[in-house]
Amino acid sequence: MDIRPLFSYRRGTSFLHRMSPLFKLLFLFGFTALIFFFPNYVQVYSVFFILLARFIGFSLLDQLRDLKPIIPYCLLLVSLHIFSLLLKTESDIKDSGFLILKLIALMQLSSLFFNTTTSLQLKETLEKILPFRTAALLSLFLFFIPLLFSIWTKLDYAWKARGGKKGLLKFFKLLPIFISEAMYKGEKLMYGLKNRT
Repeated sequence: MDIRPLFSYRRGTSFLHRMSPLFKLLFLFGFTALIFFFPNYVQVYSVFFILLARFIGFSLLDQLRDLKPIIPYCLLLVSLHIFSLLLKTESDIKDSGFLILKLIALMQLSSLFFNTTTSLQLKETLEKILPFRTAALLSLFLFFIPLLFSIWTKLDYAWKARGGKKGLLKFFKLLPIFISEAMYKGEKLMYGLKNRT
């Protein structure tokens, strides 16, 4: 069973792994802007990300796993479109399609960034160009999302290992533990930051 959390770092020696985190951050923000301001080329961006990820050693299966969390949102968008057709209200499938493609492209882009960059690499790079506190806060902000996914993945794996089933019971049982663990991790990070300053 693959229990690798979403957006977790993957070891590698590719040019993207070796690239400066600052350039990768510019790459992240630059392509995000392109996706939003020039959405007509979103298919081109997505194909480019697939080829780039494959070139640096990420299999197509790994890439599909990274897209798994947005499947419910995509299904919801399709369901809303079908529902609007049943109600005979105006709805353009192209709009829903473009939104889904944007989500996919943004997810691919985020995966490329987080899978090839460690929090330490980013923090050390930002500390060279920004005040320490600003650099630390920015790097913590960027990497708190992977931390949350890591916590949930471990809880989910433990739930399945104990024979737990999918459903609302799982959500209500794991959510309080998830919040508690996330707050604990956040507190540790905060104290670590205070000790550094």
